[in-house]
Amino acid sequence: MKKVGLTVEALVILPMAFFLVTCDIPTGTLHEKPLFAKEFWGEWIRMDTGDTWYFASNYRMAGGRAYTDPVNMVRQSQNVIKVTEGTGANSKNYFLYASRVRNSTFEASAVMDDGARALFSRANLLLHGATAAVEAVNNALDKQTVEIGDNGEFEAESIIAGDDYIVTINGYGFTVTPQTDGENVGTLTLTNGVNIKTSIEPKSAGAVDLMRLYSGESYNLTLKFTNIGEQVSTAMEYRLTLPPGIEITKIGDSTTRLDGGDLQSIMPGITRSVDITIRCGSISEEYEFKNIEIDTEDFYGKTWNDSVSLRVNRERVTFNIRSNLAINGVVIVPNGKAYHFKTASSWNSNGVYSADVTVPRYPKDYLIAFSGASADSEAKYSFVADRVPGTDFANYTLTGTEGLNRFWPNGTEGQAATVRHDQEVRAYLLMNEANYYKVKFGE
Repeated sequence: MKKVGLTVEALVILPMAFFLVTCDIPTGTLHEKPLFAKEFWGEWIRMDTGDTWYFASNYRMAGGRAYTDPVNMVRQSQNVIKVTEGTGANSKNYFLYASRVRNSTFEASAVMDDGARALFSRANLLLHGATAAVEAVNNALDKQTVEIGDNGEFEAESIIAGDDYIVTINGYGFTVTPQTDGENVGTLTLTNGVNIKTSIEPKSAGAVDLMRLYSGESYNLTLKFTNIGEQVSTAMEYRLTLPPGIEITKIGDSTTRLDGGDLQSIMPGITRSVDITIRCGSISEEYEFKNIEIDTEDFYGKTWNDSVSLRVNRERVTFNIRSNLAINGVVIVPNGKAYHFKTASSWNSNGVYSADVTVPRYPKDYLIAFSGASADSEAKYSFVADRVPGTDFANYTLTGTEGLNRFWPNGTEGQAATVRHDQEVRAYLLMNEANYYKVKFGE
């Protein structure tokens, strides 16, 4: 089997005029000292606009293009970068917040098909002491080697959830895309000829966030069967085994046969897709990983066992934000993603700007941050979890014990003001500043 070629998926954001634009991803030999250090690698959200920046070792993605010039930025904390544009009185500060950075892991297991279809086990250590090379598709310098355990299991650390990785074991290459921290990406079968790898993703891009699946809800997803081998996979058939708490209510157009189906033949390098509707049942923990077992078999009797993993959350919480002018910010889920918001008004809002952000609820500390005001867009705002905050902004005063400056200074993550989840916050966003709040849901 040939190793899959490396590609870079462009992240669409608005290009900034002060960056030097190059049309292609940088190629050739990388410098010993990268343009951007490891702590910057990954995806960041520009808080005042919601634009996405992606840093690799020797380029930055913006608007579908790669930029290779330096950026005037300072790492304020593990999660925050302060960027300065311009100089003097005309300088502008804005902030990047970590969205998908190198703080996640994924698990997998390996199976060697040597004709006897022997699985790694303590009794049959076919590749005991073997290693798996894990390399980021977007960043050639981001690579690691991990040891394979007695039963074929291994874990890759410091990965970026949502990015593609190539895993190479004994010359066999697999592309995997862990969507969430701690996800099991299934079984990698080391075999010649036909080879199949399965994965799962939302049916429609942007319609479902796999980090925000909730018990009691139904979702439209797509199973993907990819022929990663060098021969035609002839007349494939698949069967599904569901874990407790997961129900399939529809496969394709069928609501009767819900345990599998036919895939026809799959050419090398081609993916066959199967749309499914799943329903997540109740769970007892804050979140649970649900593994769907997938068995496939071709016309000649060659079989594969794989799985896909879904992270299901038990509860949700909605941060309700109101302001007298449009205001930008992010809500950061502990051990999860950062979600950008921008308040907006409607024809019947009476001049009140609103945004509601629903995320998984855990008994931990969340962070909510506001930024991006100019001299003409400084705003009064309020927020609280799971209820509508006050909007009588004309009566809010800037000073005093209950004034809009009561939480200041909270201009960095380290200075974040601590508030209870049921505590309503009223504040004022100054130009070129950020406001941070640590929202407590635990004891």
